[in-house]
Amino acid sequence: MTPTPSPLIYDLPAGVPSVRLTGRFIAPDGTPLTGKLTFAPPSVLTMPEADTIANTVATVEIGEEDLGRFAVNLIATDAPGMSPRGWTYQVTEKLKGAQIRQYHIMLPQVPDGGPVDLADLAPVSPYTGRYLPVVGPTGATGAPGAPGEVKRVELEALEERVAPRPVEWSQTAASPLWTIAHAFPYPPAVRTYDTSGREIGGVVEHASSTTVTVQFAYAETGSAILS
Repeated sequence: MTPTPSPLIYDLPAGVPSVRLTGRFIAPDGTPLTGKLTFAPPSVLTMPEADTIANTVATVEIGEEDLGRFAVNLIATDAPGMSPRGWTYQVTEKLKGAQIRQYHIMLPQVPDGGPVDLADLAPVSPYTGRYLPVVGPTGATGAPGAPGEVKRVELEALEERVAPRPVEWSQTAASPLWTIAHAFPYPPAVRTYDTSGREIGGVVEHASSTTVTVQFAYAETGSAILS
């Protein structure tokens, strides 16, 4: 017998086309996973034809009793009259024992009204608009400059600014959020590891020009390599 997910599944207001999204998460050995999923539409989604505004994320909790399964009713991404148009859901998976994943999906209406399984949806690029560069005419070639002299110490200093050496950082107290200060002249790449040296995944954000944060699904200890 197929278990029924425990969270309540709400019906959307009349006039708002919806899609029932289902899915199941398991480990490679078949163990059901627990955790949380969020589905984020644009910050403000208006549907004048249904006199409805949506301005927050939908959250689904997967408990042990759900055996890895979930179901949720979501607004269809092609509902008529809504603003903006052509948008996508940002899906965030925070499952115990698994890396955090973020990706985008489109969820158009289903002709027969049946459910759609998350495993059947291919992630898509977020719709954010596109800018077209304007290229002007090529200018005249300037005269060559005189050769200069560069000392070795200057070259080493330039190399350090352009390509700094990797830096290791340690997190000794278990925390779901690591805040890392750095002196790189650019946003560095970040790789994170647990105390056994196994690489673990988190959501990396460059909070400022000198600070990086890494968000995990659960409290972690370990180290990070910035490069």
